[in-house]
Amino acid sequence: MGILRPLPDAPGIDEDDELSAWELGATMREWHEWQRTGVLTLSFRVKWWWRRTRRVLR
Repeated sequence: MGILRPLPDAPGIDEDDELSAWELGATMREWHEWQRTGVLTLSFRVKWWWRRTRRVLR
């Protein structure tokens, strides 16, 4: 999260979205791309799975 607050007309970042993205292992950019397009590719699934699994393995 940046130091400055988003501009009023900028799309806001909902805290629930941030938490959901973190639980899935997604970055906010990936999360917004998925919400915008509605398409979840295999590469997204693999990346997200790996990020979640890596945290558990440490």
